[in-house]
Amino acid sequence: MNLRGVILPPAVRGSLWLSSMPGRFEPWRDFLAEATHRHLALVTCLTPLDELAELSPDYAEAVRLNRLPFEWLHLPMRNFGLPEDPGGFRHGIARLAERVQAGDAVLLHCAAGMGRTGSAAACVLKQLGLPTQEALQRVRDAGSNPQNAAQSGFVDWF
Repeated sequence: MNLRGVILPPAVRGSLWLSSMPGRFEPWRDFLAEATHRHLALVTCLTPLDELAELSPDYAEAVRLNRLPFEWLHLPMRNFGLPEDPGGFRHGIARLAERVQAGDAVLLHCAAGMGRTGSAAACVLKQLGLPTQEALQRVRDAGSNPQNAAQSGFVDWF
């Protein structure tokens, strides 16, 4: 499992991790072991449910059966796209920022852990008070980045 940490502002007690979809490139049980090791409290999925089911059936089944050892938040975005519900997305990002500030370990993922993950992570950092360019640089340093002008513009708008 390739969880990549994002450098957070000094006053923030928790951690923010970025990755590809759990169970997509490694066995689901390996992800669960890593989630336990990292003490993940909240996992945020940025893929629509049909994409989740196609790319990681074991993960999708665990979601469907509510058999996850962490809180799960769904903020869907189509690949290379923007949030399906911008208002709900903004509310979800605020919730993520609150959890990280409170000291929780939070994971963001899409399918590959790049564009949607980078866009959402930059929004979390902006919610934590960082300016856009610094938020984007910290996300790039962690190996993700918005993938197109629409996603970059969305981060700037956020």
